[in-house]
Amino acid sequence: MRYLYLLLFFFISNIYSQEIWQIDSDSSQINYTGSHFLHNWSAENNNIAGVIKINERSIENIGVVAKVSEFESGNSNLDSNSYRVLEALRFPNIIFKSVIINNQENTPSIEGVLNFHGIEKNIFVDLTFTHKENSVQIEGMFAVNLSDFQIKRPSLMLQKVDDEILVELDLIFVKR
Repeated sequence: MRYLYLLLFFFISNIYSQEIWQIDSDSSQINYTGSHFLHNWSAENNNIAGVIKINERSIENIGVVAKVSEFESGNSNLDSNSYRVLEALRFPNIIFKSVIINNQENTPSIEGVLNFHGIEKNIFVDLTFTHKENSVQIEGMFAVNLSDFQIKRPSLMLQKVDDEILVELDLIFVKR
């Protein structure tokens, strides 16, 4: 009987030590930057959804969703071309789900599945993780090749845009 109580104690303490935090979309952003020999461009999304599960100051799981149509560059022509090329009506969401998390002191590395343009690919992201009393901040950067997601790169003056897009994230999570 003592073992049952001990087991129950460890089970309950394990449940309560895990915390679910939700993205604060007012403070979070995802940016991407692309290049062409004539110019570089970037766009920002400030309307992101997601959750993170933390167990004793270590990330256990993370999931993030961003709408393609919410990325804005400040240039409506560039945005409308991007939505067309990325087929935003057919593939409206970009989704990331963690698979493996290597928790190191404030610099976790995450392997996850990125669902973009209807295709899932494994990616690796090195992060900076700051845990405060009322919030958790995650910052990171990774590259995505458009060709990996079967996106037809547009051309300007007979030269296609570069295949690699740099993605930067600054995500703030708050307790639910």
